[in-house]
Amino acid sequence: MKKKETIESLFVQLQGTFDQAEPPAGHRDRFLSRLEKPSPGVVPLRRSWWRPLSIAASVLIMVAASVFLMRPEASLEERVAAISPEVSETSGYFANLVNQQVKALELEQSPETQPLVAATLRQLQQLEADYGKMEQDLLAGGNSKLILSAMIRNFQTRIDLLQDVMMQIEQIKLYKNETHATQTI
Repeated sequence: MKKKETIESLFVQLQGTFDQAEPPAGHRDRFLSRLEKPSPGVVPLRRSWWRPLSIAASVLIMVAASVFLMRPEASLEERVAAISPEVSETSGYFANLVNQQVKALELEQSPETQPLVAATLRQLQQLEADYGKMEQDLLAGGNSKLILSAMIRNFQTRIDLLQDVMMQIEQIKLYKNETHATQTI
């Protein structure tokens, strides 16, 4: 309550000292005209093209940064192909051969050959992991001739392994057919 009393007492003390006279005629027009004309020593505000340009530059920088940061990293195969296109073509050819032989191997799977097929697939996975390490070594700048030779040997090993397993499966099938033929007689 003390503040209210203080404000009221202030108005009571200032009573009669307030300026209640009307401004002279034309005061408003003179005031507005002074606002419109520039004062001496003050640079007038003008439309600057720097602000829109800086906003556009900021947006451009943000877009460029997002494109740069969001760009997907090249796959391992793409990076190897950039170093040696021949490796990419050769590995594509060998990979296709290996995939065809793996499909043929999986079609030949039976209860008698299942352990052999499973072991072969595990060995192929290990050879594929070794091949990935060789690709990493090639990208790291190792002895490229030696690594490329090892990569080709890796594919040849996979193909030889698959061919050997397919021959073993054929032998198992022949043995099974001979056994059934002698038992039915």
